Amino acid sequence: MRDTYYISGHRNPDADSIASAYALAELRRAQNPDADYVPVCPGVFPERPAHLFRRFGVTPPQRRNDLYLRMRDLLRPAPAILAGTSLFEAVTILRERGIQQLPVTEESGRYLGMMSALSLLSRLLNIGAEDGAESFAGRRIRSSITLMAGVLEAEMLSAFDSEKISDFDVYVAAMRAESFEEHIPVRENKNLVVIVGNRTEILWKVIDNGVRLLVITGTEDVPGGVVAAAKLRGVSVLRTDLDSATVTRRLKFSMPVELAEMSVAGTLVLSPDDRLRDFRTRILRSPSELFPVVDGNGMLLGVISKKTLSEPPPHRMILVDHNEPEQRIPGAEELPVVEIVDHHRIGTIGTTSPIRFTGDVVGSTCTLVAKMFREAGVPLGAGTAGVLLGGLISDTLVLKSPTTTPLDREICAWLEKLCGVTARELMRELLKINSPLTAKSAADVINGDRKNYTSGRFRFALSQVEESNLQLLHLRREELEKEMRAVCVAGGIHFFGLLVTDAVREVSEMLAVGDEEIIRSLHYTRVAEGIFELPGVLSRKKQLLPQMLAVLAELEI
Repeated sequence: MRDTYYISGHRNPDADSIASAYALAELRRAQNPDADYVPVCPGVFPERPAHLFRRFGVTPPQRRNDLYLRMRDLLRPAPAILAGTSLFEAVTILRERGIQQLPVTEESGRYLGMMSALSLLSRLLNIGAEDGAESFAGRRIRSSITLMAGVLEAEMLSAFDSEKISDFDVYVAAMRAESFEEHIPVRENKNLVVIVGNRTEILWKVIDNGVRLLVITGTEDVPGGVVAAAKLRGVSVLRTDLDSATVTRRLKFSMPVELAEMSVAGTLVLSPDDRLRDFRTRILRSPSELFPVVDGNGMLLGVISKKTLSEPPPHRMILVDHNEPEQRIPGAEELPVVEIVDHHRIGTIGTTSPIRFTGDVVGSTCTLVAKMFREAGVPLGAGTAGVLLGGLISDTLVLKSPTTTPLDREICAWLEKLCGVTARELMRELLKINSPLTAKSAADVINGDRKNYTSGRFRFALSQVEESNLQLLHLRREELEKEMRAVCVAGGIHFFGLLVTDAVREVSEMLAVGDEEIIRSLHYTRVAEGIFELPGVLSRKKQLLPQMLAVLAELEI
């Protein structure tokens, strides 16, 4: 399995952190092509860095709100028991693999349940069953003639509807021939399975009564004419070397696995998107050892084992443009840090083993990464050089910041030659771009992603924008509020909420205007005039809308 290294800047991403993460991934990938280096941008991807990547034609880092380990990161393939497999074969598979559980799936891969040795034992002992006929302790089994032939290692001498799954009642013909019909209900039951040794008179009685299945046990030859007569009467015949007692026991295990009680109570079925931190305790406390991971379509993706939780994490972490724990992307604390590239003060995290640390007193982390390319002798393409130049001039204010050093100037000149753009030209482009609440008009902000809804007698609207600086909402509150009230009047809208979301901090604030009755009913904390805090609310569709509908439903009463 290939090693994966996530490379991330700090929680408030800027051009320097995003560009240095991207470029360092390019460098490490060139030096170690056998591993995966994945640059990420925490939360909102700002417009200026986005412009840099578009401008130079390179793929930007993937946007991630966190790096928490999820089940998809930990799952392992597991041999599945296919539907249609007999319980006998399933038990054999469990024994041969030395494990207590395995998933059961259809041939398509759709998950059906977990086959557990414990649940089979409970069924065999009739634990919790009210009717012996429904358990392994009764005469009745649900199976097919083909499955029964398999578990009995039998030769199929005559077969009718051999693949059909049916309820069969099993009897052993160990009585005298004259009392056969007194002990076996041949006239009332059309799905009889009769087990007979080498007793010619009984064999003929079974066939004459047209039972569903005759199982002939023992090693002696079948009397002449029996098979031909069975075929004429529509009787299926199996012949096995096993004795009658063994046949009876094995037939209980001829049921197909999908019809058995597979999972023990409380079996934990996981989604690939589930976070390990949310399920670790439940997994460790569960009596199970394996836990299926199933996607939204019900398909089995793999399994998680308890043993996996004690193994080292499957990914590693590289930090750029920061080294303090509180600045990391959420979830990074679950991954071992193996490298840091930074130009800030040292307030670094503790590590359990030595790591590579590249730091210097320069104005930009992009300066350090560019220098690493040059010292390693790895070619630096025009696109990567352009992105690095953009990060460098953003952090040093085109080399005017007091943090600028001679190395920044030297690297800046080198990058200009490689990408064919001057620092001043590039900075002029970047200054024209900014965040929604900084660059857009109030009308564009509230209408850019607005949706209107109706609930009973109320009409309301919800808009959402993403911002890394929620203070901008407070600075533009009056202007935005005026525009929102105008929309309410023009459209007959009772309530308008503008949701401003900081995905990295996992918090939103909402500017609310409209009927005071609705605003007073909001279940949120007011943090400023007309502004409410919504901790943990990131989705308008899945979180805010249901809560608003609940508030309005209460007002309808």
